[in-house]
Order: sequence, then C-alpha cells, then structure tokens
Amino acid sequence: MEAYFDEEDPSGFVVVSQTCDIVSDPARNPWVVVCPLVKVDSGRVSEIGRGAVPRLALVENAPEGLVAEIARSLTISKDLLASWQRNQGFTDPYKAVEFARSLERCFGRFAFPDDFNRSISPLLKKLKDGYGKEKAEMGRIARSVAELRVRPSAAWDTENVRVRFLLILKPEDQRKAQIAEIASAFEAILSKLSWQGRFELDEPSLQLGTYDDFLARDYVESVALDINALSFAARYQEDKNPL
Repeated sequence: MEAYFDEEDPSGFVVVSQTCDIVSDPARNPWVVVCPLVKVDSGRVSEIGRGAVPRLALVENAPEGLVAEIARSLTISKDLLASWQRNQGFTDPYKAVEFARSLERCFGRFAFPDDFNRSISPLLKKLKDGYGKEKAEMGRIARSVAELRVRPSAAWDTENVRVRFLLILKPEDQRKAQIAEIASAFEAILSKLSWQGRFELDEPSLQLGTYDDFLARDYVESVALDINALSFAARYQEDKNPL
C-alpha cells in the first residue's frame, strides 16, 4: 500500500486526528488525518514561532528544519498508518497544546468583513510593529496583552454594526505596562481609526481586564483578532523562550 503526494514525497507526517479516533475500531472509523512535514529554513522557523505563518506549525521532536504544513492535510487509512514507523512527536505537554492551538488557528480563524479589516489595519500595524520593540511604549503595551478580541453589537452582516474591543491582559506580574497606560494608548489609536462601510465604534469602545474579569458571554460573543504576537502565538506568551 502506497501514498502519493502532489509534488514530492514529504519527509514524514504528523497525525492530527484525535486519539479516540485513532484507536477506534477500523471497521467503524477506518480513517485518520495527517499533515506532511516539510523543509523550511531557520528564518522561517522563527516566523512560525511568532505566529506569522498560520499554515505551518512547529513539531517538537521533528528533525531539524522540518515543520508541519497543517493547511495541506490529507486522509489516510489506518492500515497505511500502521505500516509506517512511529516516532513520538511531542514529549513536552505545553508544546503539544501549542500545536493544537496552531490547528485551531489555521482552521478556526474568523473571516472578518473587508470593510472591518480595512478599518482596523492601522491598529494591527501598530501592534505588529511595536511588539518587537520591548522598550518602546507600544512594545511594552503589546507584551502586556494576552488576547485581543472584538465583540460586535449585531451579526457581522447586518446594516449597522458597532464594535467593542476586549483587551484581555496578562497577570499583573507579567505585564510590562500599567493598566492606565495600556487603556490610554489603545483608546488613542481607536479614536483615530477611520471606520468604513457599516462599522463604527461602540460606547464604550474598550474593555480591559484579565480572563477572570470577563463574563463567559463576553468571550463567546466575541472573536479573536489574529495578530502575530497576540491571541494565538503561544511562543510570544512564553517569556522564558522568546523568539
């Protein structure tokens, strides 16, 4: 039994199916999903760690220079999987969770309307550019934020939509800036955005707090902004191992 790829045989595969699906009776569930391991240079590995390449993900125990191309997944039979040599992809539970978040990010990103994306592009640019500048104000502020979410006043495709930004902060001992400074900087940026189409700022435009300060409703009725350094890039949340 053989598997064929569209360009060249990859160096290996990483299994992304849930364990319960993998071990279930092949007669009832004969398939598993895998992603190919592809070669990238060291600079690309660093970009992946920063969340800049959503279609690629780091696999802890993969050979050097190989990463999972999760946007190019494929389904194979369990019979084929059983014929391959198995290597443990992860030994660090944290890195395994990080990989799961990469899958979530690749396939679960929200498709914001074009007018909204154009409206907030200056905000995204300031956050992305500022994150690497640790001593600058925006760098310290960006590194104090665990997640940035947006909550619309109505369905995204309705005629008039007011948007509110939920700024979920890291624990106090991990922040690089004070709450007042963070709020002031974000409010200044939001006040200068030029809103297009049916979108406008809600009142209030910004809510700040840690995860403990937000209601579950706030979270489930909002959507994460997919910013390299925020929301999904776990490498940036791990100060002990910055990239």
